[in-house]
Amino acid sequence: MIALHGQRLGTPGAPPAVLAHCFLGNGGSWRRLLAAMAPLDALSLDLPGHGASPMPDSPGDFHALTADAITAQVAQPSLLIGHSFGAASMLRHALHHPQTVTGLVLIEPVFFAAARGMPAYDPYRESERALHGAVRAGDLEHAAREFLALNPGSPSWESLPAPVQRQMAAQMPLVSATEQGLFGDSGGLCAPGVMEGFDPPVLLLVGSGTTPIFHATVKALAQRLPRAEVAVIPGAGHMVPISHPTETAQVIDAWIRRTGQPTAATENPCAG
Repeated sequence: MIALHGQRLGTPGAPPAVLAHCFLGNGGSWRRLLAAMAPLDALSLDLPGHGASPMPDSPGDFHALTADAITAQVAQPSLLIGHSFGAASMLRHALHHPQTVTGLVLIEPVFFAAARGMPAYDPYRESERALHGAVRAGDLEHAAREFLALNPGSPSWESLPAPVQRQMAAQMPLVSATEQGLFGDSGGLCAPGVMEGFDPPVLLLVGSGTTPIFHATVKALAQRLPRAEVAVIPGAGHMVPISHPTETAQVIDAWIRRTGQPTAATENPCAG
């Protein structure tokens, strides 16, 4: 198992949280969101092959590998927050280890298996063909360009510094290694009763300007998770917590209060 690098962000002694970023990101990408939220004692992880966490020798089923690595980092019941692939990996961890979850925030989750059979599913599968074909051909720069184009709100390839371009290209085989988990449901998350039996509250966040597959995935998850709520961030694309941190923070904070989860005030009545 890969040991993930993590950094503590937020407020020591506040309610615990564990955060997992999107593909091609790193744990530092949560800083602006956390600064806009009510206090959390947050462990922000670098996913495998990202930030300071090592690249796996063989990614295999990368969704399974990442979820297992997250499980090793959740030391106590916590608020779990994930974005994109980080959200899909948090979902896999949470469904198999519900005792570690006080609440679950999934921002634009890429667990596309949930949307199988919906109108947006097949067109999205077709749109990914060029990316995976480029990975198989070894043209990783082209694959990275395709990846960015699939996610509205991402920066253009040309706007990125050369070192960032090289790093993103090197991470493209990891993207292709998610097929078993995100489309094939290797974790059995869609098996009868798995989502339906999950008791912690769940907040599903999506940008109004994102691609149809994300709206479909969120809708499908909301239909199966019994305590799920859906919120749409106006004007946002796929990079919701980065492009709209204040709006995202307001929605999450209101949901935390509404669902009765621990807050800094309830954890320590004498705070302040």
